[in-house]
Amino acid sequence: MLPRVYLVGCALLAVVGTVSAQTLDPNIPRAWDDKEVEGLEVALAARDRSPRYPNAAEYYSLKVRKIYRSYPVYIEGKEPPGYIESLKQREPEIIFDASKLRTKQDWIQAGKVVFEAEISFRPASPQPGGTPVPPGFSLPASPTGVLPGFIPGYSYIVRKKGELEVGINSCAGCHTRAMPDGSLLEGAQGNLNLIGRHPGSRKPPTSGPAVQQMKDNQWVLFGAPWVTKKEDFEASITAEELIRCREAASQSGFVFARQGTSLTHPPRIPSLIGVEDIRYLDATGLQHHRSIGDLMRYAIINEGLDTLAHFGDFQPSPHQTGASGEEGTRFSDEQLYALALYIYSLKPPPNPNSMDGSARRDQHIFEQQGCNECHTPPLYTNNKLTPAMGFKVPEDLRKTVDILDVSVGTDPTLALETRRATGFYKVPSLRGVWYRNGFGHNGQASTLEEWFDPARLRDGYVPKGFHLGAGPIKGHEFGLGLTSGDRQDLIAFLKTL
Repeated sequence: MLPRVYLVGCALLAVVGTVSAQTLDPNIPRAWDDKEVEGLEVALAARDRSPRYPNAAEYYSLKVRKIYRSYPVYIEGKEPPGYIESLKQREPEIIFDASKLRTKQDWIQAGKVVFEAEISFRPASPQPGGTPVPPGFSLPASPTGVLPGFIPGYSYIVRKKGELEVGINSCAGCHTRAMPDGSLLEGAQGNLNLIGRHPGSRKPPTSGPAVQQMKDNQWVLFGAPWVTKKEDFEASITAEELIRCREAASQSGFVFARQGTSLTHPPRIPSLIGVEDIRYLDATGLQHHRSIGDLMRYAIINEGLDTLAHFGDFQPSPHQTGASGEEGTRFSDEQLYALALYIYSLKPPPNPNSMDGSARRDQHIFEQQGCNECHTPPLYTNNKLTPAMGFKVPEDLRKTVDILDVSVGTDPTLALETRRATGFYKVPSLRGVWYRNGFGHNGQASTLEEWFDPARLRDGYVPKGFHLGAGPIKGHEFGLGLTSGDRQDLIAFLKTL
C-alpha cells in the first residue's frame, strides 16, 4: 500500500510524539449551534450587511464529507513505471474513522488528516513520467522525487475505482511553509502558493460565453453590492486583470484572496501556530475566538458556508463554494473537533536567534518606542482591534469588542470595502516573525527590514512583497524615525520572539 507522503519539520513530529497517550473521552461541542452562532462575529462596518448564516437545521442537512486516502505526485523523471495505472486499480479508501480514536494523540493525528484533506476535485491529467516543476520554483521533494501532497494541485485521490483526480483547497495548502532547511512546517504562514503558476492551473477565458461565467464566479467570491454595483464590478474584471492579480499573489507566495476579501487587496496568509491564544480570527477581527467550538465554526465558515449567507438582501450564491460535489459539503463535528485539536497542538520551530545579552539590550528599543503597548508580552499582542482610517466606532460595540482607539493608518480596503469589513484590524502577534514574510495587512513588505525602511512611504516606492504597481506602503510609521543602528537592533530583538 502506498501511503501519502509528507515532509514535516522535526518540531512538528516532536509535538505529535509527546502528546499523552491517556484515553480521551472527548466532549465535542455542537459545531453549528444557533445560539453560539448568534454572537460569533463582530458586526460589519455596514451594519445592515452583517451576514445571516443558515441555521443549524439547514447546516446539518448537508451531507458529511468523506476523507479519502490520497497519493503522492512525482516530479518529472522520478515516477515509477506504471504508477498511474496502478493508482487507477486501487479501491477508494476512507481514512477518517472517529470510532477508532482512543487517545488525545489519536485525535490529533486524525486532525492532521483533516488539515491535509482536499475538498475540491477535478479529473487528473498526469504528465507522462511525472510532473514538471514550474519555471522559477524549487519545490520540496523527497530523494525519490515525491512531492508533498498538500501543495495545491499536487496530490492524487481515488474516490471511484478507475478514476484518478487531483485535489485542492485543503487547510494545509495555504498553511504550510517551506523552511530554509527544506522541511515543511504545517500551520505556519504558507509560502507555497502556486495557484496560477503550476502546470495544472486553468487560465481564465478571454472570449465567448465562458467570460460571463468567470465574472459571475468572481462576483460570488468578492462581490459586495453595497460597495460596488455588480455592473461596475464586472466591468473591472477582465481575464488579463485576473491573471495579473493571481500572478502578483503567486510571486509573493504569502497572500491569498479567499472568498469575502479582495482580489486587488488580498490579506496575508496568517500563521495558525499559537492561535489558541488569539481572541479574534481574521485580519479584520471578524470572529470572536472564545473556545475550541469557535475555531470549529471558523473552519465551517471558511470552507464556503459564508457564500450561502445573506448579507442584507444579497446572497453570493445558493451553492456553497469549495464543496466536493456529491460526496458532501461539510465536515462532521468529529472531524472539526480533531482539526481544532491538531491546530492547537502545533508549536513553532526552534528559533535560531537566541535571547542573549545583546538581544536583551535591544529589547529596550522595543519598550522605548512603546511597541509593547499594542504588542504586549508574552503573546506580543494585546488581543484588541484597532479602527481603520475613516471608521467611526459605534459606541455599542465597546460593550462586546476589545477596542484600542488608535488607527495606525494602514490601507483600509479590507476593513471597509469587503464582505469581511468590520471597520477594524486586529493587532497581530509578533511571535514567530523571524520565520514569516509579508508585513502589513496585504503583505506588501516582504521582510521586517523593508517594513522598518522609511523609503516605503515614498510615492514611487515599489514594494518587494505583494503589489500590483508602484506606490507607498502606508501606515504604521512606528520605528521609522529610528537611526539605522537602532532599527537593526529592534529587528534583531523581534527575530528572537
